[in-house]
Amino acid sequence: MEVSGLENIPSDQPVLFIGNHQSFFDIVITYSRLPNLTGFVAKKSIFKVPVLGLLMKRLYCISLDRNSLRSGMDMILTAVDRLKHGVSIFIYPEGTRSKDGEVHKFHPGSFKIATKAKVPIVPVTITGTRDILEYHFPNIKKARVTLTFGKPIETKELSKEEIKELPERVRGEVRGVRCEAESL
Repeated sequence: MEVSGLENIPSDQPVLFIGNHQSFFDIVITYSRLPNLTGFVAKKSIFKVPVLGLLMKRLYCISLDRNSLRSGMDMILTAVDRLKHGVSIFIYPEGTRSKDGEVHKFHPGSFKIATKAKVPIVPVTITGTRDILEYHFPNIKKARVTLTFGKPIETKELSKEEIKELPERVRGEVRGVRCEAESL
């Protein structure tokens, strides 16, 4: 595993990590490298898995029912509260794992977490995790994985127009790094 950009993660405040999502292993890979306490936003069904669900709740993870608008609003409010209490949040705003490896459109609601909490966004690019499991489930294979933390994007003083453009801006940064990593 090759990790770069750890120096881009602020040590004096919580952040919203926003990354692309390719594999079940994305959370394992990223969680193991995060220097600060961080909860993940995950789909509701994962919290029903015995032991894993309990562990995730204790690690400040937040459940999201993707079919419920109310759940989405509750998730945003919970995430903002956690950020205000010093816990960083990690979300994959594509909404699900990418089946084709591309970085798909980011749901703009995910960005409300950062703009409401007034915390920086750290773009995160993950490559290679699909090669661990997705192509040959249930077998796990060795793979070359890269994890890149981009420079933080401040959200405190963004205009309404800049907030509207934020999902595409962050997606562009994640896509650019992914393309560079895959060409190596």
